Amino acid sequence: MLELDHVFCITTDPGRAARLLEDDGWVLDAGQAHPGQGTRNRRLVWPEQFFELLWVTDAAEARANPVRLDRRADWTTTGASPIGLAFRGQLDPADNAEFWLYDALGPRIFINRDNERAPERPLVLVLETDDEGVERRRQRLSPVNPHRRPGALREVRVHGPSAPCLPPCAGSPIAHVPGSHRLELVIAPDGPPRHITDALTIRG
Repeated sequence: MLELDHVFCITTDPGRAARLLEDDGWVLDAGQAHPGQGTRNRRLVWPEQFFELLWVTDAAEARANPVRLDRRADWTTTGASPIGLAFRGQLDPADNAEFWLYDALGPRIFINRDNERAPERPLVLVLETDDEGVERRRQRLSPVNPHRRPGALREVRVHGPSAPCLPPCAGSPIAHVPGSHRLELVIAPDGPPRHITDALTIRG
């Protein structure tokens, strides 16, 4: 069965979002650029999963890329969801028709076709890897970093007009909440909500 690998939320002001997260004691890595995709990230790591703060650095490059993250970055105008859910493992062959292969970044990534036909839903993707690869990826996230605020991803709440089209998966539960676009991450131990951007809230 697939496992939740990471979740992302696109922002137009990554500097401010990073400062708010760091003011709360979270530690973000330096991140990396995504050549050909027109985006860059920074990551907040928990045991077994991570959160990806994502933003567009080259709008023309993003528009030319088949994933079209420019539409999701401009979500207040386009209505597309700024949220993404990434899983690790191998798709059930019965689900293959619902995904297409995207390998421009190197790894084999399968993108749910809702990205084109229903962009108001969160982007759902699968990083293809075998059982050994899943375990290696999980272990890379597990070691405790003494400079990292403790916590674990307990629940993912995806707010939006339509629920994401999810494959069968294990890991932190994912709940859909009808309403306007927003990603709510519940971290154990639970705490008061902290609004990081218009589309991102962290509880913990």
